[in-house]
Amino acid sequence: MDWSIRPRAHLCAGTGREFSDGEVVFTVLVAVDGGMERKDFAEEIWSKEEARPTYFCFWKGKFRAVPPEPEKEPPAARAEAELRRRLAQPVKTESPEARVIFLFALLLERRKVLIVRERTTGPEGRVTVYEHKTTGEVILVPEPEVKLSEVDQLRSEVEALAATWGA
Repeated sequence: MDWSIRPRAHLCAGTGREFSDGEVVFTVLVAVDGGMERKDFAEEIWSKEEARPTYFCFWKGKFRAVPPEPEKEPPAARAEAELRRRLAQPVKTESPEARVIFLFALLLERRKVLIVRERTTGPEGRVTVYEHKTTGEVILVPEPEVKLSEVDQLRSEVEALAATWGA
């Protein structure tokens, strides 16, 4: 005898209607071709005896909808959200924040979230024009000048600001 019994269905076997959370459901095991098959029925169908199949056993329970798993936001999405939030406020090109914003933009460029459309020089220095891959949004990111001797200092600035941003 085959005993591969399925988990609770999301639809009533009698009507095809989807169960709602907390609804009373009657589950039966019926014999089919040398095995058992599970069928789930809504209470209104089960109450009509003529609609019931010939069953091996039955039980009553409540349908519980499986809650959706909370989406885990990937680091790139957090960086993208923080970049957008920070760019909504004016930033001076040589401020520590500008350096962090520039690094977040580079991260998103590397992950192919942002696409470089142009690098240009304006009255406030070099600016990279990015386009968001999916939304088409244009983002202007100032490029601060970072010397090789400043890399360790920049790393400390990035860690300090990222900690305050929650990134």
